[in-house]
Amino acid sequence: MQRLALSIFVTGLSAALPASAQDFVLDDIIISANRAATTASRTGVSVSTVSAEDLARSRAPTVAAYLATLPGVSLSSQGPFGNTGNLRIRGADGRYLAVYVDGIRVSDPSGTTVSFDFGSLMTSDIGRIEVLRGSQSALWGGSAVGGVINITTTAAAEEGIHQTASAEAGSFGTARLAYAITQKDARGEIAFSATHLRTEGYSAFAGGTESDGAIASRLSFSARYALSDALTLGGALFVQQTDQEYDGYVAFSLADVDNSQSRREAGARVFAELGTGATDHLFEVSLFDVNRSYDQSGDSSSFRGQRLTFGYQGTTQVSDSLGLVYGLDWNREQARYSNLPAGVADTRTFGAFGQVLWAPTDSLDVAATLRQDRNSGFGTFTTGRLALAWRPTEGTTIRAAYATGFRAPSVDERFGDYPGAFPFVGNPALAPEESVSYELGVEHAYAGGATVSATFFHLGIDNLITYQFGFPSTLANVPGESTRKGLELAAGLPLGDRGTLGLGYTYTEGTRPDGTRLAQVPRHDLTLSFDADLADRLSAGVQIKYVAGRVDNDPNTFALGQMPDYTVLNAAFSYDLTDSAQAYLRVENVADTVYQTVNGYAASRRAVYVGVSAKF
Repeated sequence: MQRLALSIFVTGLSAALPASAQDFVLDDIIISANRAATTASRTGVSVSTVSAEDLARSRAPTVAAYLATLPGVSLSSQGPFGNTGNLRIRGADGRYLAVYVDGIRVSDPSGTTVSFDFGSLMTSDIGRIEVLRGSQSALWGGSAVGGVINITTTAAAEEGIHQTASAEAGSFGTARLAYAITQKDARGEIAFSATHLRTEGYSAFAGGTESDGAIASRLSFSARYALSDALTLGGALFVQQTDQEYDGYVAFSLADVDNSQSRREAGARVFAELGTGATDHLFEVSLFDVNRSYDQSGDSSSFRGQRLTFGYQGTTQVSDSLGLVYGLDWNREQARYSNLPAGVADTRTFGAFGQVLWAPTDSLDVAATLRQDRNSGFGTFTTGRLALAWRPTEGTTIRAAYATGFRAPSVDERFGDYPGAFPFVGNPALAPEESVSYELGVEHAYAGGATVSATFFHLGIDNLITYQFGFPSTLANVPGESTRKGLELAAGLPLGDRGTLGLGYTYTEGTRPDGTRLAQVPRHDLTLSFDADLADRLSAGVQIKYVAGRVDNDPNTFALGQMPDYTVLNAAFSYDLTDSAQAYLRVENVADTVYQTVNGYAASRRAVYVGVSAKF
């Protein structure tokens, strides 16, 4: 079931309704909100949680496709699977999001901005996702200006050996195979999963006829073992290879072009957990490496990014009502490619944070956090966060939060040098962007299972870094504040024992300092869902997605203009072949709507997929 524990500034958004059936689970355990296990009703910031069961029930092919059904989250895709996918949280795009997989920060240090491309991240090996909204730099460091997405891969849930396998085939010559095995005993657990997908795709260019296909293979592994009651060791490893085709520009026009990209992403993390009385210690080291190579009509280029991180965190329970969370971390982000003046550049950041978790009464929880980061290129930044959760009655939670954050310019934004038809040079004089966010919300769970929630939010960013057209083009800080503000609403209504109606709506007003609209930020984003058990063995899920009030740059003239509104209907049906095996049918874009999420780039027309899955 979709479990949504929302809490941001004073509006705990506790009912997000994606494509699967949803319940509000107020005692869900949240990790990312305070970097310590906290029940959802006691967190003062908004968090949505997604389980492996949620993903399996929805049959969503990618993580981004599922997350885009949550309140406050939107997706912009430049074509079929493998092409660039940019998630936004409350209008803040990928450069303002910190994304982790098994504790490994996966944003690309060699990208134009340090962000993660969701275009090829599949759901097959995902065990849990936490989506944390609002500026979280005080806990998670720079770039966590708009939020944090914390992804955990498949883990052992029960003792013994358990296996799952699935196969799917369908439109656009798509085929996918997935397998996972887990083992758990009294002292340790281990998990391994593998996924392979192949698709012929469709034209990324909305006016094109040549299909842009992709092949992706992913392996993930995790393990932990308790050497004693006090000491546990563990680690995680993943690697994904994606080869895909994409369209691009001929002269100044977006067109069907024979371009290709090969991307390999790999991450590794080892950790030690040590308990010493009232204090738990966590020591960790992680490494992320990404290699991207391109062939653009015979013009080859390659990029490599790497991040090395050392971290320590302590959690001390001083008393029943007072806890402390504190830590240190150091990371080096390195980019290596020919468009840098010396071919290589890096940034080092050292950070320290402290947090007080205080429960002065049984109905009130307060979290106060302070952090300081020293960036090798820009000096010292101090950020903070104050969040509270108040439960005036049973089933009701009121949340409020105020936080500050910062984003330092990327290596490419400062030093990138791209000659050619569209010359671009970076700007070494760029200043970091700084943010203030706040929110206020309320959620209520009724005795019969219905849930409602509402959250007002505001994110202001000073010194917005924006593109400056010219010959060459460059980047510059824009004086003043760009804002993203609005309202999130969610509701869930059980229909007896067999069905659930869900609603998630977000209104976002995103503007630059001069008052013009921010590109690709929808003003209205509505998801309606219906999930039901139609018979003892047959279940169905139907989702309607309505998006309106967008502006985007014209792909040829680059002028900002209005984008058409769209409504998309998706459906999925599952039939239990046995107690441990299912067959399913998934239909995307049932009404065959023609629409775009990025101006000039196509979205999928009607597509049909069939599959089987089994546990043994």
